[in-house]
Amino acid sequence: MTVSINVAGNSELSVCINLEGEEPWTISGHCPSGLETRAKEWVRLGVQRVFQRAYQLTPSPWGTLTGVRPTKLVHSLYDDGNSWPEIKETLQTLYGLNPEKAELLVHVAQGQRAFFHPNPNDPIGVYVGIPFCPTRCSYCSFAAYPLGTHGHLLKGFLAALHSELKGIGALIRELGLKVESVYLGGGTPTTLVGSDLGDLLDLIRHEIFTQETIEYTVEAGRPETLSLESLQILKDAGVQRISINPQTMHDQTLQAIGREHTVADVHRAFSQARQVGIPIINMDIILGLPGEELGHVEHTLREISRLGPDNLTVHSLSLKRASRLKNSRSEVSIAHAQGEAMVHMARDVAFSLGMTPYYLYRQRHILGGLENIGYARPNQSSIYNVQMMEERQTIIALGGGGITKFVAPDLTLFRHANPKCPAGYSQQIKESLTEKVAQLRQHLTA
Repeated sequence: MTVSINVAGNSELSVCINLEGEEPWTISGHCPSGLETRAKEWVRLGVQRVFQRAYQLTPSPWGTLTGVRPTKLVHSLYDDGNSWPEIKETLQTLYGLNPEKAELLVHVAQGQRAFFHPNPNDPIGVYVGIPFCPTRCSYCSFAAYPLGTHGHLLKGFLAALHSELKGIGALIRELGLKVESVYLGGGTPTTLVGSDLGDLLDLIRHEIFTQETIEYTVEAGRPETLSLESLQILKDAGVQRISINPQTMHDQTLQAIGREHTVADVHRAFSQARQVGIPIINMDIILGLPGEELGHVEHTLREISRLGPDNLTVHSLSLKRASRLKNSRSEVSIAHAQGEAMVHMARDVAFSLGMTPYYLYRQRHILGGLENIGYARPNQSSIYNVQMMEERQTIIALGGGGITKFVAPDLTLFRHANPKCPAGYSQQIKESLTEKVAQLRQHLTA
């Protein structure tokens, strides 16, 4: 293969890709600035197109974009003064997206602009990681430790987390920080029950909340953890959003992927959450689970539609490095050819529920080279999800596996990671908290 790049008059760029035995691929245009970057993008697109043609490969709907956060590119283009139509054209001609994906990216980005603030440190967000789960799902790569093997670490973990909450709370008050959203994830925070759960939620409100806090979310993903008592504790603590994540509405698949709940548990938990008055309920599903095809997804979506959640997050299965499925490919039968149809089916159901896409991300080894999309009804999008994904806001992360993101005014960022393992977290938090507080103080007062 040979690559030819020519520049005429400092602004006319042409690129030609030659592969022996194939028709050359060429492109040219006027580039008043960013010649080197444009040349690299055209070479990348040309190589992709030539190989697709030579080996009869199915074009990726996402063209040359391989990153996790494609919407960040769209926001960058908009910040540089490009109009939305110009951005859509650039996505198709420079990056090779198909029209549907380009339209989706622009639509999502347009809606997200309202969530951005002039200063990424005013206000901030807070994440609290609870790295415990009833069991570990076969597709999971998060900091999630089963209670059966790690439950003895829970007491020490909670003591350490309370200390970290108090330390960060003191810093928030000292610097007069404004906290916009608080999100409890994991793991499954509702693995905690009774006073453990209630005391933690109350401490978060006391230490972390400010007058500007408008969103309080708990990732209550495993429905078997949601008793009526726990749901009432969440409601009494002022939690506004929870997730009840079936992933599928087929008991056989749930058993195969290591989840100990049933479809009946999903219906019970959802009904009780509505009964106690949780304002916003999200549900997650995963497309491409082992053995599932279009008919299975259609049934899952029909059941979810009957429940009527306020948000729906549609994941395309990703074989992550740390998941059991990644190391047991023989267990997986992913219908890649049906992936796009599954995504369209989920989109249509979300639309029928009055939802539109509001955040989006991709992963490596994802079903059919597709994407994960969060849908929400009007005025019910998750602020934290947008800020976390687009990295336009400093987010302080506490607890097991929490990764604090320090975002500078020029949108550069660096990270500080808490230990994932509950034992390591409990042992190291005093030392690491001192370092974290110093980093935050320096960052937020610069």
